[in-house]
Formats: sequence, C-alpha cells, structure tokens
Amino acid sequence: MLGKPNQAPEPDDAAGREVTPEEGGRQVGEPGTPDGSSAETAPGEDASPEPDEQPAGEPDQSAAAPEAPEPGPPPAAQGAPLPPMQPVRGAPVPMAPMGQLPMPAGTPYPPPHPPFAPPPPLFDSFWPRPEVSGAPAALLAAVIGGAAAAIFVPLGSPGIGWPLLGLTIAAGMFLVGRKAERKVHIGQVCWAVVALLLLSVCAFRSADWLTAWCGLTAAVAGVLAVTGGRSVQAFGLAAIAIPAAAIRALPWAVRGVRERGPGAVGLRLVASLVVTVLLLLIFGALFAGADENFAALASAVLPRLDGESFFRWTFVLVVFGAATLGAAFTLLRPPELAETTREVKTLRRLEWALPIGVLVVLFAAFIAVQSTPMFGGEQHVQHTEQLTYSGYARSGFWQLTFVTILTLPIIGAAARWAPKSTAFDRNLLRGLGGALAVLTLLIVFSALIRMWAYQDAYGYTVMRLLVMSCELWLGVVYLLVIAAGARLRAGWLPAAVVGTAMAALLGLAALNPDAFITERNIARFEATGKLDQKYLGRLSADALPALQGLPEEARGPIAAEITEDLFDEGWRSWNLSDHLARQP
Repeated sequence: MLGKPNQAPEPDDAAGREVTPEEGGRQVGEPGTPDGSSAETAPGEDASPEPDEQPAGEPDQSAAAPEAPEPGPPPAAQGAPLPPMQPVRGAPVPMAPMGQLPMPAGTPYPPPHPPFAPPPPLFDSFWPRPEVSGAPAALLAAVIGGAAAAIFVPLGSPGIGWPLLGLTIAAGMFLVGRKAERKVHIGQVCWAVVALLLLSVCAFRSADWLTAWCGLTAAVAGVLAVTGGRSVQAFGLAAIAIPAAAIRALPWAVRGVRERGPGAVGLRLVASLVVTVLLLLIFGALFAGADENFAALASAVLPRLDGESFFRWTFVLVVFGAATLGAAFTLLRPPELAETTREVKTLRRLEWALPIGVLVVLFAAFIAVQSTPMFGGEQHVQHTEQLTYSGYARSGFWQLTFVTILTLPIIGAAARWAPKSTAFDRNLLRGLGGALAVLTLLIVFSALIRMWAYQDAYGYTVMRLLVMSCELWLGVVYLLVIAAGARLRAGWLPAAVVGTAMAALLGLAALNPDAFITERNIARFEATGKLDQKYLGRLSADALPALQGLPEEARGPIAAEITEDLFDEGWRSWNLSDHLARQP
C-alpha cells in the first residue's frame, strides 16, 4: 500500500527483489487465495477482519486455535535476504523418455514395441540386387539388344540374323561385365562360345526342326554363361533366373538412372542412339524419294513399315530388351545357393546295397535271356519265323529306353546316400554302381542295334534319327557316370552331361541330318527299288545336294516341292542351304 513506511517499492527485476521472512515459508504467487495472492499480511498491515467478514462478539478462531507453523528456512537464515537468482550454467539435463519414466506401484509396465521392419522384397533374402552403379550400362545393353532383335531376327525361319543377334548380345554382356569389373571364369566363356556356335547353325542349315532345337539350346547355354552355375541345383535355379531378373531389373535400372542423373555416360549413349535412328529415318526417307535406286536399296535393307511389321518390331524389341536387361542384372549379381553346413545323413550298408544288388541281378538275368534277340540284329530277324523288322525294333524298345532313363537317378541316389567312411563302403559303391551302369550301357547298345536294323529295312526319318542320337548320347552319359564312380567325385558330372548334349546337337548339325536321311533312302532305293518320294519332298533345302544320286524323273518332283516352300524374309533369313537351292 502507498504511504506505509515499511513497504518497499517493487524493483523492476524479480531477481533483485528482497524476499521478506513471511514470504520465505510460501512461494510468491502460490495459490493460497482465489486470485493467487498470499493469505498472510505484510508487516504493518491491519490484520483485524473486516466488519462484513467477522461478526461482533464471536471469538477469533485464529487466536483460539493457532495454526501449525509452515515449514520455512532455518531460524538462523530467516532474517537474511536470499541471494539473487543466477542462470543455470552447463549442459541441460536430458529428460527420460516417456517409456522409461517410473510407473506407479502395482501398474503393469508394457514392454516397448520394437521398430517396424518391412519384409524384404521377393528374392532379396537369397538373391540381393547388384549395385546401382551398373544400371546405366545394363540399360544401354538392353536397348541395344532389343533394337538388334527387332532389326536382325527373322521370326519363323532360320537365317543369318540369329547369329548376328547373338554376337550383339554377347558384346553387350561383355561391356556390362567389364564396366562392373566382374571376373569371368573360363566355364562362362565356354558356354558363351557354345551358344554362338549353336546360333550359327541358323546361317548354314535350313531345317526348321534343327534350327529350332539349336536356338533353344543356345538360350540354355547363354543362361549358363551368365549365371556360371556348375551343380544340379544351380542349373535348376538358372532356368528361372533370367525371367525373374527381367522383372526385378526394371525398377533397379530406373533407380540407378535417377541416382546417376542425366549426365551418365550410358544415358548419353542411349540418347545418341535415338538421335541416330531418327536422323537415319528422316534423311533416308528423303534420299529414297529423290532416287529410285537408293529406294530399292533401302527397301531391301529395311523391312516393311506397315501395322503388322510395327507390332512385330515392338513385340520383339520389348521381349529381347527385357531378356537382355535380366541377363545383365544376373551377370552383375548371379544367384548363389547357400552352402549347407549340416552333415549329410547316410543310409546303412544293407539299406542301400540290397535294392541296388537286386537290380544288378535282375539286369544281368534279362541280358542273359535276351542276348540273342538283343544282339542278333538282322540275322536274328531272318532266322526267326513270323518276326518282322518292325516287330523286332518295336518289341520292348521304348520299355528299354525308359529303363535306361530311370536308372540314372537310381545310381545318383545311391552315390548320394551310401556311406563312404571306410574303404569297404567305397569299394562296394564302386562295384554295385559300376555294375549297374555297365549293364545299362549294354541295354543302350541293344536299343541302337534294333533301331539301326529297323531303319535299314524301312528307311530313315527325322524321328528315327533323333531317337538314335538320343540313345548314343545316353551311352556317353553312362560312360561319364562310370568314370565319376571310379573316383567317387561327381562335381564335374552335371556340366559334362549338359555339355555333351550340346556337343551332340552340334555334331548332328554338322552331319546335315536332312542330307544324311536322303542319302540313306537313296541307298535303300538302289538296293530295293523302294523310295518314299512324298516324305523326301517334305525335307528342307539341306537335302537338295544329296538328291543328285537319283534319276531325273524322281529327282525333279522332289526338288520342285522342296524349293516351293523356301521362306524369304530378306537378308535376315539368308542361309547357305537356301542360297544354294535358289541357284540355277
């Protein structure tokens, strides 16, 4: 209140204000009254109640029952003024998180929730994506591969365009691997060479069935060249590697391009290719309109630009471009199978030796009983009543073929689960497995003799020649099995089996099967006077050189029927056999 001598003026700063002893027991501004002011009076103020607050004649309650003293500073310090407030110096004390604050007694404390981790994308758990640094080179290889397929590939016919496409894709994979500094194994180089050799068959042979098999096998060899697998599991995984990688590679490539920015070398090359194509189309169209000779040359080099051709171009470009991108993705980071550390469980000696031994006895008994029919050949047919070559070849041929095929996994299972801890166990496995393989090899030889006699009697066809080729390949496979069983080391066997199959196909292409079939049928015609002209007319142009041994009256209709079906799709479908067939 103004005018009271003991009321000091209020300082501007609260830190410089002296706190009275009465304020020491209660903090200033503590809510003791509705307006937040203290209920105690300052020294010198009238403490008597107002007339309207306490009626006369009633005793003072505060005097009758004094209140308990409130806690305050020690008596020695009650009269001393408090020091001014100082700012806090030093690092602030961090507050505990809400999850670590103490909970009241008896309240259950919930455990903190772990942070949410999204599941990894499909295949990422065992096949992680490669670094995005190789994405521009992979995208460039995909664009080049798709464009090369649209330009070179003659769909529906063999031709030189197929090996050109293979060379282009191989060059793109080489650039991708070199950009990423990938180490190339000698096995991958061998698979790539085999793929190119198989595709080169399309430039020399005209038989559709042969070039189709060579193209499919070349794709398998190309996948093996990219993945570099050597085991059976790796070969199985390689079968789905490229299609799965083609799906995963697109977002990976887009992410790599975004991170590298528009100044990446691969993107500049892609832009340069697009500009080159546009310039060729614009100026080529202008030159073609200015000169007829140049227009004829352009029409011979370029395909027709109609709706069907545009759709074919787009489809081929997308399919082969995606396949090339998936191949580049797989080359940069091939799928790797986790090595199993658990011990391989083996069977007891009697558990595996009993069934294998019974099969050995069964095979030996069958060969002993059928020794004359199996190995008699033509003499057995001639000296047996009511037996024809057809009946001799077909009686049990397919059954023996299935026996030959089913024996392979049985030998593999025995080698997998048979114990090899002692020398006796190893020698027992060599003896029983080798005996079963040798007896099966004899069955393969018997099937070859039957088919050879059948073809000599009724003529050669593509199907019969393929069956004989498969039987020969199975014989080579059993020789490889015997070699692997002698050393009990079969890590090289899967790659050798696949490699021999591709070598057999290359050997068949080098033999020129259509010409070989024609020559054998001409030899049969010279011996018996029988010739199936209708069947020979369905062969390809590969058979035309072998027709020179026929008389003109028989050769003319066959050659005319073959040349009538020649397929022409421009320079892309050029191959040596068709070129020689068109010569006068």
